[in-house]
Amino acid sequence: MERLGVKSMRFLLLIPQMGAGGAEKVLSLIATHMAQRHEVVLATLEPSGSRSFFVLPPAIEQVQLDALSGGPLHRRAWGIVKRLILIRRLLRRRPDVVLSFTSTLNATVILAAAGLRTAVVVSERNDPVAYRLTRIADLARRWTYPRARRVVVQTEVIADHFSKSGVRRISIIPNPVFAARRQARPGMPGPDGRFRVIAVGRLDPQKGFDLLIAAFARVAPALQDWDLVIFGEGAELPSLEAMIAERGLGDRVRLLGVSGEIDRELARSHLMAFPSRFEGFPNALAEAMAAGLPAIGFRGVSGVEELIEHGRTGLVTSMDGTALADALEALMADPRRRELYGQAARLRSATWNPQSILSRWEDLLLAAASPSVHTVNPG
Repeated sequence: MERLGVKSMRFLLLIPQMGAGGAEKVLSLIATHMAQRHEVVLATLEPSGSRSFFVLPPAIEQVQLDALSGGPLHRRAWGIVKRLILIRRLLRRRPDVVLSFTSTLNATVILAAAGLRTAVVVSERNDPVAYRLTRIADLARRWTYPRARRVVVQTEVIADHFSKSGVRRISIIPNPVFAARRQARPGMPGPDGRFRVIAVGRLDPQKGFDLLIAAFARVAPALQDWDLVIFGEGAELPSLEAMIAERGLGDRVRLLGVSGEIDRELARSHLMAFPSRFEGFPNALAEAMAAGLPAIGFRGVSGVEELIEHGRTGLVTSMDGTALADALEALMADPRRRELYGQAARLRSATWNPQSILSRWEDLLLAAASPSVHTVNPG
């Protein structure tokens, strides 16, 4: 079990939960890749017995710390202390490298490793400029991140932010994008003669589905053969259902929950709408492009402009309902343009070949085990 002369090592990976989100998917891919040659433990803060949404190989040891917290201040404070104790206990198993995902857990892991000389790598999964933490959490991140062996981000914009905040050991690794098993035909109607806009993501204000529903309502009367489908679950479900009902769009806009076959749903669609207000490097958008869908997203959102080349693979517009409606109408009314953009989007997605991206992760984690990592800055 060696790669480039490096013996098998022990890695501890941490994330709050292993649900259906993009961060969870990327960590599951990293874990699976590393487990081919190394010993991997994947720990979450979930209750004991929780199951990962993503299938993991049996070789990966899964640990649930039962340390999620919420509610009154005293309960949240005790939750932080409990996490520190439990994570430090895991660190005493002496992993060669620890990899943590998401802001507040990252800070907790770095604090838990104090005095242990453990190599800690943390990965920021959202744009820290737009994704606001509480004041205390932000201070904790500012204090801890410079003490990590490596901080991994997904775009140049995010790297620049942390560099200005005093973080020096930064690497940029975008998400892997797999070739689609099924391809969309964005210029051709479905078997029922209709077309559809698809959106995928957690039902949360971050994802901007309120903006999308309002924009679709503006163009729907003129484009009667189009529908909108949104895949995802979350706390915004009741308010989004109310928006749809208020606009009389119950037969044309559907909230369809989480799909275990999202590749099939993408292939059945004709246009990807990605109205997120902020992101890191959006998996849902990348997967839609890999399926050959033209896409629409907002300017200034981390990851969107890296993926969507305006006027070539889709449209990038300002973050307001009128501009989004105009972009939707422009592509919904032009099948030839959708076809051309979709072809270009599929080619563009090949930039983030999974084997290449996962190899970069492995190289970084192996390098992090060596003290000499402080003198290098792998991209």
